[in-house]
Amino acid sequence: MPRDRANLRTDLWADASWRSLTYGAQWLYQHILTTSTLNACGVADWRTVRIAAMSVNVTPALVEEFAAELEREHFLVVDRETEEALVRSFFRHDGILLQPNPMKGALRQFAGIASSLIRGVIAHEMNRLQQENPNGFSKDGHGFNVWALEGMRTLLGTPQIDVKNPSVDPSPNPSDKGTENPSAKGSDTSTSTATTTEASLPAEGEAKKRSTRLPSSWAPTASHLDYAREKSLDVAAEADAFRLHAETHDRHAAQWNSAFTTWLKKAKPRQQAAGPRQGMTPDEMRRRREEAMRRG
Repeated sequence: MPRDRANLRTDLWADASWRSLTYGAQWLYQHILTTSTLNACGVADWRTVRIAAMSVNVTPALVEEFAAELEREHFLVVDRETEEALVRSFFRHDGILLQPNPMKGALRQFAGIASSLIRGVIAHEMNRLQQENPNGFSKDGHGFNVWALEGMRTLLGTPQIDVKNPSVDPSPNPSDKGTENPSAKGSDTSTSTATTTEASLPAEGEAKKRSTRLPSSWAPTASHLDYAREKSLDVAAEADAFRLHAETHDRHAAQWNSAFTTWLKKAKPRQQAAGPRQGMTPDEMRRRREEAMRRG
């Protein structure tokens, strides 16, 4: 049965890492927590166009910008390949571990998660909870042994991924860890997570990849966002111009993240209007289109 309500903890506002987020990141986080696609494992659909359509003046590029901030602070883990997003500390704060039937449903849904990254993060978070609460959980003196539920052993035995310490591999089988995805710092007391963030530049000696068109799912990484902020660039607008340029000139590349890094290095800072970003005006879009054509 789909969820018809969300457990939003009021003490979230006492968390310093939460209060350090921008309004856009907070909006996106609360959207994920209340979206109808969120399942009992804390995993929701990740479709930026649909998410942006839920609010006036929010674009898919802005959604990605907000997501990158949540990823850096470990509030969210996003797998753009499988179009899934995880609220990292969902099990810790939602209260589902106190409810036998919903928890059984969560274990069934865990088997249907496509992303190995998200499955690994859930396994890591659940193993932490087991270590902290080896006898299970109880409320008002009532409880059950959640660790004995059918399917729990499979979840706990899944190769773990610690997104807050990507250099540490706690998984039973490190070779199954999959793609490492850097994220941001976060608090253990708030629902958080990290996401798949590809390096901006290829590692030395990396195998040569086949050139392809820009994938429709491509988006700036957290490192791109950090660089843009440092250089006072509008990363959302630059990403729009970058996509337009690639489409207009039928560009092919083997390392699209590296290509966008180069694009940002050539970009010039633009004065931003006061107040929240309202999206590009037709004149601004026309100017960026002309600039993209000149870069051809």
